[in-house]
Amino acid sequence: MFAKSKTTPGKWLVYLGLWIFAAGFAFSEIVGLDDTPYLLEAASIPLMVIGLLMLLSSNFFTKKRSENRS
Repeated sequence: MFAKSKTTPGKWLVYLGLWIFAAGFAFSEIVGLDDTPYLLEAASIPLMVIGLLMLLSSNFFTKKRSENRS
């Protein structure tokens, strides 16, 4: 899986960022759900941006490679 090389905080950032991005995408105008409250529709873009930033920042939380591996 893609999270094997990440530390615990990195894994949290990946999973939370993915869920936050998905929530923002689900309430955006792109999907086109009817009767979506304006508050959720207005918050969709910031949620997607926050989710992407969390996913990108998780790349800085990687495990150090062991030099004994071949």
